[in-house]
Amino acid sequence: MGSAAAWHLSRRGYRVLGLDAYQRGHDRGSSHGRTRIIRQAYYESPDYVPLVRRSYELWRALEEESGRTLLTLTGGIYLGRPEAKLVAGALASARLHGIPHEELDAAEIRRRFPAFRVPDDFAGLYEPDAGLLDPEACLSALLDLAAARGAELRHEEPVRRWWVDGDGVAVETEREHYRAGRLVLAAGAWISRLLADLRLPLEIWRILHVHFEPERDGLFDAGRCPFALWEIPE
Repeated sequence: MGSAAAWHLSRRGYRVLGLDAYQRGHDRGSSHGRTRIIRQAYYESPDYVPLVRRSYELWRALEEESGRTLLTLTGGIYLGRPEAKLVAGALASARLHGIPHEELDAAEIRRRFPAFRVPDDFAGLYEPDAGLLDPEACLSALLDLAAARGAELRHEEPVRRWWVDGDGVAVETEREHYRAGRLVLAAGAWISRLLADLRLPLEIWRILHVHFEPERDGLFDAGRCPFALWEIPE
């Protein structure tokens, strides 16, 4: 969030100072690893769809400006019983917003995507325009382009506190005091410390990524196998 804000604000001609508590490329944020899913048929709510469509445009703009490949379309499939929130919700979003999709039964899923062994009572919604982002490359591109447009990025400089100062804001770090017209807070898991007065009821959850070596080659290649989200009775 912070890296993207720095890029967009610098593109719009603002003088930008970016402060990060950790070194560049650290692993303390919310978007790391080799891949993160991007999808349009949001089962959580159709309200997300316009935002995600806009994000596709912006990722492509970042690719063009950086000359890097960041977004790869692999297709995505949502698996579960037809009445499951995952499948029914994704279908509702797809229908409401005209998102290209296919409804598949268990036999068709197993035939087209042999990596997935689904029960007979499962259904799937396949979204061909879903895919994967490369988080590390995205962050690097955002930071590089923000700096190229004049943003001053300071790493390993934690923000200790901030306050309203006249018609602007003041920020105190371990090294210096700064003053600015506007402040964007994108501190992730540490946001409650910087917004203590609001007493936000936030819970921080760690998400673990586990990787397995396939027993058979080729089943999970990006050109053959979409990413999959599953909703199971358990």
